Parts: sequence; C-alpha cells; structure tokens
Amino acid sequence: MPSLTTQTDFRDVQRLPFCYVCGKTFMPDERIDRDHVPPKNIFLPKDREPLWLPTHVACNSGYHEIDEKIGQLIGLRYGKVPQNRRSSKLRFAFSPDLQHGAVANLNIDEAVWRWIAGFHAALYREPLLPTDNRALVTPFPRGRMVDGHLVIDPILQQHLVSVERIKLNRARNNLDKISANRGRLQYECVWYQSDNQGLWMCVFALDLYDWKDLGRTDLHPARGCAGYYVLSSGNAPRTATKGVTTPIRPANLDPLDPFGS
Repeated sequence: MPSLTTQTDFRDVQRLPFCYVCGKTFMPDERIDRDHVPPKNIFLPKDREPLWLPTHVACNSGYHEIDEKIGQLIGLRYGKVPQNRRSSKLRFAFSPDLQHGAVANLNIDEAVWRWIAGFHAALYREPLLPTDNRALVTPFPRGRMVDGHLVIDPILQQHLVSVERIKLNRARNNLDKISANRGRLQYECVWYQSDNQGLWMCVFALDLYDWKDLGRTDLHPARGCAGYYVLSSGNAPRTATKGVTTPIRPANLDPLDPFGS
C-alpha cells in the first residue's frame, strides 16, 4: 500500500522525472519549477510540512490566482480573513432573498482535480492525464438560479457509495494514503473494478482542516469531499491497493463524510 506520511517520503517524490500537471517527461535542458500540492497558503505557517512536486515553469505559472482564491476560502475555516477588501480575491453572490450566498469567481472543482493529479503522481509515480470518466463532490454545494430561486444540485448516489467504500477499507487498513502539513491534509484512496465494463476506478477522499463545515447551511448538511476517476487505460496502477468486498459493513453514522463517524 503506497503511503506518504514522512519528510523522507516527501523528499523522494520531489525527484519525479515528469511534470505532474502536463505529464511530460522533463528534458535535460529544461528549467524545473516546483508546486506545493495543495498550495501552501491554504495552511497556517505552523502546519506547513508540504508535499511538493516538480513541474514545468509554464505549467505552474498559470495557477497563481486560483491558488490565492482557494487559500482565502479555506482560510475561513480557521479564522483567517484578508486585511482589507482590496486584498480579497473572492467575489460573493447572493440569492434575491439573501438567504444563500456563494463564491462566484472560483472553480473549486478545477483546483481539487489538479491536487488529485498531484496525489496520483506522488503515490504511483506516474502522471494522471485528464479524463472525462470521473466525478467529484466537494464540501461546497453547487446550484443555479431558476426563476429567481436558488436550486441546489442533489448529492448523487455515487457519493454515498464512495464514502462507504473508503470507510470499509479504512476499517481494514487497506488504503493508499497521503498525510501532510501536520495532518491537516488527509488523502485516501482505493481501487475497485466496475461490474459492467471491468474498468478500474480510484475511489478517493480528501480532507483539509475538516473543511466540510465550510459548506454547511441550515438547509444543507455538511458533506465531505469524495469522488472517483478512471485512467484512460482502464487499468489500475501496478502498486495500487485493491478494494475489499465483504457483507460486513463498518459503522457509517455520517454517510456524507468519508472522514466522519
């Protein structure tokens, strides 16, 4: 079971021979940059024991603004706010009845998928190239305006299945995992073969500062971050941990949060 939990583990993956963003192998004359995954501004200074991975300079340069925004959003979890309005990178929008608010200028899913690509590269020493066969639920409900009313997208059954599978394999110590930044970042995953097409999918869960509470509202319960992806090959990495199947299920009192009870 691949696991990255110590500074020694992190130093080892800093020498990957490819850029985790584009997947291309570094050429001898290329200048190599490095990227903190997730960005270090998410974390309090005392918690910064990061995972960082090599990238091309051009591949890394386009994410500065989105990293600033996601850092400010998650910083709300532990009380960090911009000193003034000019420093704030986030733009908020509200429903006409002022009952709901949302971040209007940040694609959270895009940011998280880039981190997932980094975690895959670090665990399995291979790039994760873009694929359409994937799904993600973050702690932040998504919605749209319909006739002046905010309609929140429902949580799909697949999220509940992903949460249950993570908990089942955690109970049996059967997960690939990354723990960084003094435990404030927790990433766990396991691989299952689909029943219909035989494709292997990675079921994963991610937690940052117990961030599920950032999306909690009076009408919508807190939910954790979980999802899945399938490689273009349809196979699992050679060292990936395969999921267990058993009729015995562990306690799952919080079916929306893979890190809950």
